[in-house]
Amino acid sequence: MANSASLRHLLTRLLALTNGKAVEVEALRGSLRITLEAFDVLLQHLVDEGLVTLMGKSIILGMEQRLDIAMKAVEAGADTEVISRSLGWLEFEELSAKVFEANGFRVMRRFRFTAEGRRWELDLLAIRVPYLVCGECKHWEKGIGNQTARRIIEIHLEKTEVLTRHIEGLRERIGISSWSKLVVVPMALTLSATPMEIYRRVPAVSVLALPRFINEFDGQLERLSNWNIELQPMKPEIKQIKFRKKFSGSKRSRRL
Repeated sequence: MANSASLRHLLTRLLALTNGKAVEVEALRGSLRITLEAFDVLLQHLVDEGLVTLMGKSIILGMEQRLDIAMKAVEAGADTEVISRSLGWLEFEELSAKVFEANGFRVMRRFRFTAEGRRWELDLLAIRVPYLVCGECKHWEKGIGNQTARRIIEIHLEKTEVLTRHIEGLRERIGISSWSKLVVVPMALTLSATPMEIYRRVPAVSVLALPRFINEFDGQLERLSNWNIELQPMKPEIKQIKFRKKFSGSKRSRRL
């Protein structure tokens, strides 16, 4: 098989050229500086893995395929900033969820709840005993040193605090009714490939650096904002059985 540099370039070009559209096989090959033989080997390898769909002379990628290719490109050493720019907003959110799910979390997208007289929304909840990670998916280019990024984190921190105060009433919806302990962690996820930064003890993590962050998650908690909550045992709901009244007596005959 061709070397990793060729694979890296092919995956990067695939993402750039298939952003919402099909690409001709020849157009893709012409954009790469590799031999025809090497290109054919690489493309067939991607087809065999289910990462690429061929329709005649064109290549079509679904969202799942694009997300898999993005992760594969990063693993092959592709520039994370270039890969990030090739992903759309919906793909960004789905990739965030996909990374959490691949690491044993259950994910709820765009979680809405009502509390304290208003409605709130969190981009995603990542759930794995005993953790409830509240994720805010946003994009900024210059890290969290700018005022806009810091304001986003402050709002997200407020939403997480409200969720925490009302968690008992939301346990059933979130699917943590049987838990006795909960650790709530706010996190900002960014599409740009900035290094992990922390503001008000809330981490801002590039989605492409998220797998490594999750692997080191337990060791990061001491310096991150989090809430440790002892949950009360939930009492089983007692359903009232309603009995229908039984009427006795004969029906009056209708006179003609």
